[in-house]
Amino acid sequence: MIRLGVLIAQHSLKEIKTVPDRLRESCEIIMIPYQRLQETIDLYQQNMHDVDGFVLTELAYHYLTDQWNSFPIPTYYFQFTKEEFYEKLLQISLSNRTLEFSRIYIDFVASQNNFLGLKDVLSKKDMPHLVSFSKVTDDGYEQVLNEHIRLWQEGKIDLSLTRLSNIVDDLTRHGIPHIFLFPSTDSVIQQFEQIINELSVIKLAENQIAIGHVSIGYSDTTKQNINEWEFQQMLLHKSLLEFNTEQEVPFLIQISNGSFELISSYRELKTLTNNLSQCLLMSYLSKVLPFQVHLGWGVNNTIYKARINAQYANRLSITSRPHGTFVVTDSNKVIGPLNEGDNLENFKGINKSIQRISKDVEISTLQLQKIMAVMKKTNSNEMTAEELAYHLDVTIRSANRILNRLEEKGAARILYKKQEKLRGRPKKIYHIEFTGLE
Repeated sequence: MIRLGVLIAQHSLKEIKTVPDRLRESCEIIMIPYQRLQETIDLYQQNMHDVDGFVLTELAYHYLTDQWNSFPIPTYYFQFTKEEFYEKLLQISLSNRTLEFSRIYIDFVASQNNFLGLKDVLSKKDMPHLVSFSKVTDDGYEQVLNEHIRLWQEGKIDLSLTRLSNIVDDLTRHGIPHIFLFPSTDSVIQQFEQIINELSVIKLAENQIAIGHVSIGYSDTTKQNINEWEFQQMLLHKSLLEFNTEQEVPFLIQISNGSFELISSYRELKTLTNNLSQCLLMSYLSKVLPFQVHLGWGVNNTIYKARINAQYANRLSITSRPHGTFVVTDSNKVIGPLNEGDNLENFKGINKSIQRISKDVEISTLQLQKIMAVMKKTNSNEMTAEELAYHLDVTIRSANRILNRLEEKGAARILYKKQEKLRGRPKKIYHIEFTGLE
């Protein structure tokens, strides 16, 4: 069964109190209330290993996006649908025919495409006041509340529409006419059902079988070398067992035709390879063994097909120059060679140096590790937003935000701008350097 964590403002709990019971047969919902935005960071990290995904309030979602740029597990937020929004606007218009839309403050639609279509139906002079800041800080609720108060005191608005339950009491205390908007229960149920279906597909994929095929680089098994071959096999088997025990990686080890087969799940493979970017097992084996080994991983729904993919990935590892670990997925996508890394990180925690740098540059440790892996893999500290987006599998906009954040924190600088075509904006080349932050 899917387990869904719901990070929700304390004052909004009553709005979805019947949802867990209505979805009991398809999903276990864990309510995680918070008072202040700062709490969401710890609450998310403390609970992320116990759930398959999160649903957040919209403000918390954008706050954490600004903190981390991306989420380590599937994460969504409560959406006030376009249909509900226009139904509410119609009700307001009918109940107060003299109210002008230009004298309404709406504190949530600025984060959605085309302001929920308002720009298509209203002229510029009739547009309501919208959120004016782009970044949500620790005092996000205070930011929004202060805008409500300022606009009211300056006589620019007659009504506030808010999605933030935590500021409703303050709006009342300041005498500001307001309406609190929250998706209807039926809308929340519909959104949750869609999320549950998506998480079910993701979970099914992560439960796919992952098989690793490990072979010894020197495979001369003639009679005069048989003793050496057996000794190498014994050392390799011993090293695999030690890695399994020390790092508590849940894979089974078995001998198959002179090679070793590791049986695990796709979820565990992603942990073992830092989301398919860095092969920690190969890094370990390279350090403890006096001979070369090759490693390939195969993923599929059946053991047979996963094994075929693993054997193919192993052959790629043998023939590649330089040698490295490859992964072949169920769709026959080839990923590799993976970066081995200089240090073996413990699976139970993140390298302290990474944590320090992450705190300094205000980027998640996961994104930071990915960026470092890309720099190691490409053997370059220079890249454009387009290149970073390609390697991290994110949008160019997200990549630009990451690079801008690194530049602000002194971990990146613009070397020059490259003009590839006669028209269009030149591309910025960034030089990334974390050494001084360690």
